[in-house]
Amino acid sequence: MKAIQIHEPGDITVLKYEEVEVPDPGVGQVRVRLHAAGINHRDIWVRQGSLGAGIQAIIPGSDGAGEIDAIGAGVRDWSVGQKVVINPGLSCGTCAACLRGDHPACPAFRIFDGTYAEYAVVPAQNLVAMPGGLTFAEAASIGIPYVTAEDYLIRAEALPGQTLLLWGATGGLGLATLQLARLRGLRVIAATRSQQRVDKLRQMGADDVLLLTPGEDVADAVMSLTQGRGADLVVDSVGQASFPQSLGSVARGGVIVTVGATTGGSVALDLGRLFRHRVNLMGAFMGSASILPRLLPLFARGVLVPVIDNIFPLEQADQAHEQMENHGVFGKLILTM
Repeated sequence: MKAIQIHEPGDITVLKYEEVEVPDPGVGQVRVRLHAAGINHRDIWVRQGSLGAGIQAIIPGSDGAGEIDAIGAGVRDWSVGQKVVINPGLSCGTCAACLRGDHPACPAFRIFDGTYAEYAVVPAQNLVAMPGGLTFAEAASIGIPYVTAEDYLIRAEALPGQTLLLWGATGGLGLATLQLARLRGLRVIAATRSQQRVDKLRQMGADDVLLLTPGEDVADAVMSLTQGRGADLVVDSVGQASFPQSLGSVARGGVIVTVGATTGGSVALDLGRLFRHRVNLMGAFMGSASILPRLLPLFARGVLVPVIDNIFPLEQADQAHEQMENHGVFGKLILTM
């Protein structure tokens, strides 16, 4: 089969389009003939080695959709030819965290890698039936961003009428958060650096859009928009460049969700403001395995809408990474096989 492999960390040139052996499913596993893979910012970190230094010959990619091609021993609930979506969170399934449905708290939790390929072998419990009404590309765009966003909106106890400040609003995670927040009745203040994407964000449901410019005080703008109260919930995937403004923008008793660090992860934290304003700081990393099966029907019915920026053939994974890093996206980038 054809696959993208990484043999050493580096820039886009380390993404090698190669011939590799087709994997065989083991006990409890299923082989999927992939038709599409979603690209996440996590894939860039994998490529750069920041999530697994020293890993050799890794096939990146966590989100994917396709058809079951082969079934391993002990698998009874699936059959060859079924259309499926990969649920990328892997956990032991037997610890206390897994048994209560909090899979990311499992000590063995990790995110699947291997969808930049024509075939992938995954545990049977990590497959979800693909509903009608979706293309493979659309189905592959949903997993990580929507599962993650739904998880932290649940954990933050987001309520109708609350205000959410959303950094990184135009990426896959940002648009997932925007849609799920609007579905809950939240007011969304979206932040972007792109003038061209301001109107698109409003069309997607953002109530207010902050066009970020050098030296702009986002906290002042948020306080102005909220009559001095601040945002009940701040979702920050940017990290070092945005966190001080996030802390200045959050309301008393509000929640800051840190769900990425695209500009770096080292920040200065004003503990005085944190405790005086009773701010809750929450880390987010994927979500429960039960979320994706619950969300997919909402896409099939058009309640939620997959947003795809660009589609590349598998062999152009390097070009897709180059766009994500240097030109930005509005929605998801997809690889097709």
